[in-house]
Amino acid sequence: MPRIVIMLAGLLVLIAGAASATATGTAQAPHVHVIVVDKMAFGPMPAGVRAGDIIEWVNRDIFEHSATARDGSFDVDLKPGASVRTMAKPGTEAFFCKFHPTMQAILVVK
Repeated sequence: MPRIVIMLAGLLVLIAGAASATATGTAQAPHVHVIVVDKMAFGPMPAGVRAGDIIEWVNRDIFEHSATARDGSFDVDLKPGASVRTMAKPGTEAFFCKFHPTMQAILVVK
């Protein structure tokens, strides 16, 4: 009888561990997407950005730039050579550089 109890306890531990691994395996870690500013322009917008992903803004230009959302939801200042990380929120975000307003782009986040 004690042998059966030990075997059942071991089986329950295995089942609980498998359930825990499955539950944590479904959550995806945030992906880092890089948007480069260079030669007075925003580089190509990354595809497949999900809410909660990380956007890394990198300024490779010799001028200071910003990534400023038209709706005011974010405003990132980028000195030359700087990089800043923000978290992506769902929606379509039109943004521009407040120092050079003709620099514009749209980021789509699912």
